[in-house]
Amino acid sequence: MSTWTCPACPSVATSRSAGSAATGASQAGSDLPSLRPRSNLMTDFTFDTPEPVQLYVENGSGGIDVTAADVAQTEVRIEGKHADQVQVVHDRGHVSVIAPKTRGLFGDQKLDMDIVVPTDSSVVAKSGSADVRVSGQVAAVKVKSGSGDVSLERVTGSGSIDTGSGDVALVEAAGELRVRSGSGDIAAEILAAATSISTGSGDIRVERAAGPVVVKTGSGDLDIAHAEADVTMTTGSGDTLIRQASRGRITSKGASGDVRIGVPVGTPVWTDISTVTGTVSSGLEGVGEPEPGADFVEVRANTVSGDVHLVPA
Repeated sequence: MSTWTCPACPSVATSRSAGSAATGASQAGSDLPSLRPRSNLMTDFTFDTPEPVQLYVENGSGGIDVTAADVAQTEVRIEGKHADQVQVVHDRGHVSVIAPKTRGLFGDQKLDMDIVVPTDSSVVAKSGSADVRVSGQVAAVKVKSGSGDVSLERVTGSGSIDTGSGDVALVEAAGELRVRSGSGDIAAEILAAATSISTGSGDIRVERAAGPVVVKTGSGDLDIAHAEADVTMTTGSGDTLIRQASRGRITSKGASGDVRIGVPVGTPVWTDISTVTGTVSSGLEGVGEPEPGADFVEVRANTVSGDVHLVPA
């Protein structure tokens, strides 16, 4: 096990620390603590990790930037006035980077953490207001943030993202995924497996839903460009839009928002639509029942005052 908790001390093994000293002459022999503000420090760590690692990171404010790449080492770089107080531990495939608690620290407490790990590593990150970014391909990810934004590139296994008010951006999730935000917007490009997405007041946008998706927002809009599997959408007052539904069951529930679903020409559609005071319209031509094994779309939509539109995609 390798542990460094004071990289500002003389360098040991592959740890390095650098900082710019505060200006001004110090009074020789003074027993009083210095009241001058701390200058930014930068600490570096390098560990031999020929296999994917399990990374655990905690940072209250600043940033967490993790890059998964084709490397055989894990590199950690920390910058901030309290960088020398961050605990960095490597123990048998586990790497932890834990910032000090903010209690008792004065001045700027932000820490910027840049971490490089082998491809297909697993990442767990916790932050207060720090943004979290994970680039490259990771095997699994779990992020919990108070108000920071979260962005991920590619997750091959399970994923969980929970943020209070931050936005979430995701390129591709190949495994099961759960995303929740209190008030932030959520955007995803490719969802290949079962996915659950919810936000209190933000918008939800998905480019391609190849697996079953459940999306829910209180007052935001829901927008899915291409749905290839079952989709369940619930919103209180926002609009619901599926630009193209090629197969599967589309279930939409809303109070006052409009619903608009596009279906490719020639695709059979079965509908069960109801609205209390809204209107229902369809620009689709009837094509009869689907042939055995052929794709078809089932639409179940329910609104109170919103309109429901079925249109050719």
